[in-house]
Amino acid sequence: MQGGYEFDSGRIWRPVVAPLAGLRAGRRPCQGSTGPEKRPIRRRRPMDLTTALAALKDGTLTARDLAEACIAARAERPEARDNPYVAFSAGLLRTQADAADIRRAAGQPLGDFDGIPLSLKDNYGTGTVCGGTWPVFAGSPRRLPPMWNQPGGVVSRLLGQGAVVTGKTRMVEFAFGGLGANGHWGTPRNPWDRDHHRVPGGSSTGAPLSLHEGSALLALGTDTAGSVRIPAAWNGLYGYKSARGHLATDGIVPLSPRLDTVGILALTADDLAHGYRLVTGTAIDPLMDPGVIRIGRAPAALWQDCSPGVVAAVDTALDRLTEVFRPVGSVTIPELDEALALFRRGGLAGAEIYGFLGQELPAWLSSLDAYVGPRIRASADVLDYDARVAFLDRFANGVQALFHDVDVVALPTVAITPPLLADLAEPSAYGRANLMALRNCCVANLGDMAAVTLPVGTDDAGCPVGLQLLAPRGADARLLAIAQAAAGYLVGED
Repeated sequence: MQGGYEFDSGRIWRPVVAPLAGLRAGRRPCQGSTGPEKRPIRRRRPMDLTTALAALKDGTLTARDLAEACIAARAERPEARDNPYVAFSAGLLRTQADAADIRRAAGQPLGDFDGIPLSLKDNYGTGTVCGGTWPVFAGSPRRLPPMWNQPGGVVSRLLGQGAVVTGKTRMVEFAFGGLGANGHWGTPRNPWDRDHHRVPGGSSTGAPLSLHEGSALLALGTDTAGSVRIPAAWNGLYGYKSARGHLATDGIVPLSPRLDTVGILALTADDLAHGYRLVTGTAIDPLMDPGVIRIGRAPAALWQDCSPGVVAAVDTALDRLTEVFRPVGSVTIPELDEALALFRRGGLAGAEIYGFLGQELPAWLSSLDAYVGPRIRASADVLDYDARVAFLDRFANGVQALFHDVDVVALPTVAITPPLLADLAEPSAYGRANLMALRNCCVANLGDMAAVTLPVGTDDAGCPVGLQLLAPRGADARLLAIAQAAAGYLVGED
């Protein structure tokens, strides 16, 4: 098994070659631009999904071994403030794992993923699993009615494959924000800054933290304007947002039915491919000839006003990828400026979540936290909703046409460094940071594209930077194959 692995205090680890050039160069972790130089944190990353699948298959490890490692990892970081979960049950985790081991011992596993532990965002319904269940809060202060805890297509498939749910991860209230702040449950720290409380990204806030601490091997989130890709990028992970309609969103508390998509966060690009196989049943075939892949550069508007070091890290990665892919220069996205302006005015999500709450959960409107409440209430009187939908239909069709001349479009995943939580106390400051965090990601949702983010380095503050690749609807599997090829090349760089 490549690299091998070892047990350490009940937690499973594997040696990792970090794909981030800044880390290989010994740069300090995310500390801010001032203060004394600190020694870099030397991390051992938890076992990845690919390694765990092989270990289960050859009998080196059991599902119970994996479950105990997840439980031990959670026990090492019990702080309420930084807990990735709103619900985590060691007992239910063990029960699921033992059931998987019984099936495997009898020669009747439900699939390759039988016994693999993964986390679910707090807006996914699960129903009852092995006699237990997890509540659904959707980031709100109280449990949602039982109708919102029914499993949809994605969860039904992963449970049918024997995947083990570790728990429900924290999120921005009703997924309406990209920074990860939540006034009800608290905002966990981004683990890349050991001295300051930086936000971890959202709205799938706890998903990357469950992977980072080793309490899950795969994390499922949702992405309406960047809610998987932002936390993945800000935590040095890989993230995938499906194209609209590619994966069912039933059984998930909605934010925007038009823009909501299912997404996956993972430790490696290979793990993303395995996660895609888990939720779709489709394996990702490796690219036979990466040299034919045409990679275009997103318009200048999506490279402007970035935090220091973000563009440099992405450009360095793209320069390397010109040796394996075929660069075709910058592309034009028709009506991009108009689409971004519409997003800044609230797009569709604000009006849709206000309508949903007013109809389905009216009692929740009065308890919305300060990060999302004012913005949701400000969307109550959107009078041009139909015109906005018509514009986005036209915009998405124009976006698909540009892929006649290019296979993927490249850009920074997030334009800015993860902000300090203390800097977001004023609503105007929160609003500016939130829009900048979402700017480069929302284009994929508005334009009905699939998207991935890959870690490619660090910015001038020492925080992770992501490279985002966009592909047209219907090209999800091919995009993940491209991401695997790109990651394999970048990780192999010295």
